[in-house]
Amino acid sequence: MFVREKTINGYTYIYLVENVREGGRTKQRIIRNLGRKETVLASKDLDRLAASVGRFTERAMVLDAINNGDVARYEARRIGGPLLFGRLWQQLGIDQVIADQLGPT
Repeated sequence: MFVREKTINGYTYIYLVENVREGGRTKQRIIRNLGRKETVLASKDLDRLAASVGRFTERAMVLDAINNGDVARYEARRIGGPLLFGRLWQQLGIDQVIADQLGPT
């Protein structure tokens, strides 16, 4: 599901829409007309809807914590490519060769 806007007769409306497969084609089906864009934005209805839906997604919870400055409980680690290749580059001296080629910064 996603939110889409559509202009009709000079007015922009906001719709809650989902993609559905009918036969071999994908179509957009309107679930709910949320109203005229300026009215919906002025009433903060979309903000409340996004906040309500966001409570159920991990990614939104992390982004919300970052926006609120509450990042102390989240920890980031470098794993995989940067860790493996960073160490390999240092052992083979590739990092120094690239630094020499780039010159002083």
